[in-house]
Amino acid sequence: MLLTLHSIARWCYLHRIPFVPRFIKVVMYVFFNCILPAETSVGAGTCFHHHGWCVLVHPSVEIGEGCNIYNQVVIGGGHDGPDGPPIRIVLGNRVNIGTGAKILCKSGTLTIGDGSTVAANAVVLSDVPPNSIAAGMPAHSKPKRRPVAA
Repeated sequence: MLLTLHSIARWCYLHRIPFVPRFIKVVMYVFFNCILPAETSVGAGTCFHHHGWCVLVHPSVEIGEGCNIYNQVVIGGGHDGPDGPPIRIVLGNRVNIGTGAKILCKSGTLTIGDGSTVAANAVVLSDVPPNSIAAGMPAHSKPKRRPVAA
C-alpha cells in the first residue's frame, strides 16, 4: 500500500501535478507514520517491511532494486542552512537495512554498495562498499564472509 501511494505521488510529481504529491505525503504520514517524498526514487522489488512504520527518507535519496528496509529507519541528513552543500544518498541493489538504522550524510554523496547489509541500530556516516556489512555507532564496514568451496 505504501509503495502504491508513493508510485502515484511520484508519477504526479514527475508530471508536475502540484497538489496530489503533497496530499499523498500527508496520507502516508497519518496512516503509516512514514515520510517517503515523491522526489525519492524507489527501485522495483523494494520492500518496506511493517508497512514502512516510522521510516524517514530524504527527498534526494535513490533506492535501488530489491532492497529491504525495516521499520524506524532514517535515510537522510542535511546541510548547514539553505545555502549549504546539497546531499545525495544512493542505495545500491539488494541492500538490506535493519530496524532502527540511521544513514546520515552531511554533504556530498554517500553510497551503500550493491548487496550490502546495514545492521540494526547502526549509524552509517560514510560509504559502504559492495557486499559488506556495516554495524556499530559509527558504523564500520566488513566484507561479507563467503562459504569456502570444498
